[in-house]
Amino acid sequence: MHRPDAPDVVAFLHAAGKWIGDELELGRLAAGDRLLVRTQNTRYLFLMTGAHTARLTTDRADRPSGDVQIQGCVFGQSRMIKPGHLFCGGGLELLLTADSKTYTTTPIEAIELLRISAQGSGPPTPA
Repeated sequence: MHRPDAPDVVAFLHAAGKWIGDELELGRLAAGDRLLVRTQNTRYLFLMTGAHTARLTTDRADRPSGDVQIQGCVFGQSRMIKPGHLFCGGGLELLLTADSKTYTTTPIEAIELLRISAQGSGPPTPA
């Protein structure tokens, strides 16, 4: 229920070009956008270079970093992947360009997008 005196956080995020949600379609991203994916143990920050490609940094030295291709999300331990989408509860799957190795994270707890690109206005539509 919306209280009239409560701030409209969704409207604020929309106006700021920032989106926080539980699922994101990667095809809506563009070069320059910044994507933060948080799992229980790690924060993955992607500077997008394309819809599925990015330069990755993390808050942990024992995690991959560098140029990556984001594959999508896997469902639990099944290895079944939803390509081109990230969603809370799924494991982020990415390919590190330097060694062509695939990495899968623990379940995603939060997804945040800061749209820098001029493409489109407002937050991406959840899939």
